[in-house]
Parts: sequence; structure tokens; C-alpha cells
Amino acid sequence: MAAELTTDRSVLYLYGITESRPRDLPELIGVDRFAPIESIDCDGVFCWISRVPALDFEKNLARNMENLDWLAETSVAHQRVIAAIARHTDILPTRFGTVFRTEESLCKHIAKRVRGLKKDFQRIKGADEWGVKVFAIQPAIPTVSKVRSGKDYLKAKAALLPNRRPKPAARDEMIKFERALAGVATETASVGNMSRGQRGLAFQTSLLVSRSKRNKLESLLEKFAQEWAQDHRIECTGPWPPYSFVSRPENKVRSK
Repeated sequence: MAAELTTDRSVLYLYGITESRPRDLPELIGVDRFAPIESIDCDGVFCWISRVPALDFEKNLARNMENLDWLAETSVAHQRVIAAIARHTDILPTRFGTVFRTEESLCKHIAKRVRGLKKDFQRIKGADEWGVKVFAIQPAIPTVSKVRSGKDYLKAKAALLPNRRPKPAARDEMIKFERALAGVATETASVGNMSRGQRGLAFQTSLLVSRSKRNKLESLLEKFAQEWAQDHRIECTGPWPPYSFVSRPENKVRSK
């Protein structure tokens, strides 16, 4: 989450890294809603930072993250900065709460990763992240009609029980859908456990898609949405900066 932290007056909050420094980037305000966004040249790449109070973003960060109001406002501000930069140039976003003590410590950290970062820039060039989820449409609950015997009653109750095993045809269709998405995407990334508890969620993935293939992705999603209108609902979010496609040891990323 953080590197070389301190309790001094301020620390450098890192939002992301770019290969270029856009000239027409508007003035941006950082996560503390006060300090402006700056860029620092580190070994030929540009780190976008703001100088924030160490008290809030180092010493008391864990406590602040338990404050849902603070966390919501600050994480939105974090994403807003990244999105604003992404509108002007490709950016490798960093995780929420990543801070450094000094410019020297930041550049030292970047120097160790610069080769990998440059490979990442090649991978994400001209591409955005999209999230895709598929939800099973819950059938209407039938009512129990009048029954004349205990046997009729048990049959009626059994008919109300949901079929927990997906039909083979449904599984085949989901595999077909996943392969079709992989054919459009440059890469796919596994999704964490955060949204797996959503009711009816049958499938989810993150895609890295070239902007030149956006129309192809949208046509593909529309095709399956029409075919599955009675059984499944497709939810797509994006485009986003490539949060899921920054190389990290724990990331499970599959390349074509």
C-alpha cells in the first residue's frame, strides 16, 4: 500500500505513471482537495503526485480508511485525478494510498521497475479497461394452485424449488461468450472476490480492449444481450484506465 512512509509534515501521494507529460492538461487538485497535482520525471517516465499531510495519509491512514465517508470521498478524488490524466495520455494507475517520503525515494523505486513499466506501456497503449458481468434473470415465482391430496401438494412445492444446477446449454453459452470476449480483448484479468456475492452473478471479467475495437466489443455485447434476453442480463462498465493490467506479482493476467 505504501513505501518509505514518514510522519513528517507531508508525503508524496502517487496517482500513476505516464510516458509523456501532456501540455494541455488542466490544473488538477489531489486527494486532500487542496494540493495541486504535479509531475516528476523519474528515469524517463513521469510520476503524477500531490503533496499531502503525512498525518492523514501515513500515520492515520488505516484509521481513516475505516471512516466510510472519508474513504468514499478520497477514493473518488483518487480516481478522478487518474481519469483526468487518462483523457490526455495512457497512464499506469497506482493503488489507493501509495505514498513516498521524498522525490528521491520515489525515483529510486521507479528506477527498479522502469523496464517492467515500459513493457506495460506497450501493452496498454491505445487501450482501455472494461468490466463485464453476466447476471442470471430470476424467473417469476409461480403460485401454488389448489391441491386435492398430499401428493399433489408435494409436487407443487417441488416445482417451486430453484434448479441450482446450471443447464449444460447455459454453461456452453457462457464458455462461448468468454471466448468471444477474449477474441476482442488484448488481455483479460481475473476479478477479485468483492462482487462475487452479488445475487445472480454468473460471470465476470476485466478486459483490456484497444480503442479501435470498442465498436466490435459493443456489437458483441449487444448480440449476446439479444440472444439472452430471457435468461441473462449483461452489465458492462468502462472505459476505465487499466487498473487491472499494471504488472504486479499477484495479478493473474492472460495475454493472447
